[in-house]
Amino acid sequence: MKKNKFLLLTALLANLLLASGDKFQFCVVKHSGFYNPHPTAYENALRFITSTTSIDPSVEHSEVEVGPDIFGYPFLYLTAKGSLPDFTKEEIGFFSSHLNSGGLLLIDEAENFGLEDFYVSVNAFAGQIFPGRVLEKIPQEDVIFKSFYLMPKVAGRLVVSPYLYGLEKDGRWLIIYSRNDLMGAWAKDTLGRFLYRCQPGGEPQRMEAVKLTVNLIMYSLTGSYKQDIIHKEFIERKLKSW
Repeated sequence: MKKNKFLLLTALLANLLLASGDKFQFCVVKHSGFYNPHPTAYENALRFITSTTSIDPSVEHSEVEVGPDIFGYPFLYLTAKGSLPDFTKEEIGFFSSHLNSGGLLLIDEAENFGLEDFYVSVNAFAGQIFPGRVLEKIPQEDVIFKSFYLMPKVAGRLVVSPYLYGLEKDGRWLIIYSRNDLMGAWAKDTLGRFLYRCQPGGEPQRMEAVKLTVNLIMYSLTGSYKQDIIHKEFIERKLKSW
């Protein structure tokens, strides 16, 4: 068996084991820019995931610099303000090895003032990891939109784009990019009140962001096997109780 296929199968097996017993960890990638604009969002998301799914997450998120330590986290979350920083050639190599070994990178655009700087920087970053490749729209019938909740809308604190974007290899999305400040929809103050109004759709939009977040995390753990709708009634009951 070729080395890269062995690494991929090993990583996928590790992800499945993680889903069945070990704790899921929400890992924020640290870098030279503003890498953590919503520090309260992750724990709120993790508490919700604990109450509504069979995933057993850690109660706190992790933060890790790009290096060998990222291989301990199958799911990576990357954001910045304005645009992504310039990663070194060595750091790009770590991202490449991580993603080709079964990892997933979620990139979240935390702000948008009608500029395309962040979008351009994400495309350039993806092209460094996978030369000659560009991000594409993820089809709205993709398994990502069935991995837990059925067909959530693409939304976050904002709705800059009705699409997720990504880079796929061998039938698996390695990079997923949201332009809508997904985690901004989860951020709360010390009294437990949401920090931001979701625009333009208000609380129904926030719920779509909640469902989409859960789906993305579930996808990172289970891949593309979740094509059925056998769990629909259970999910609807859990959602109504939240």
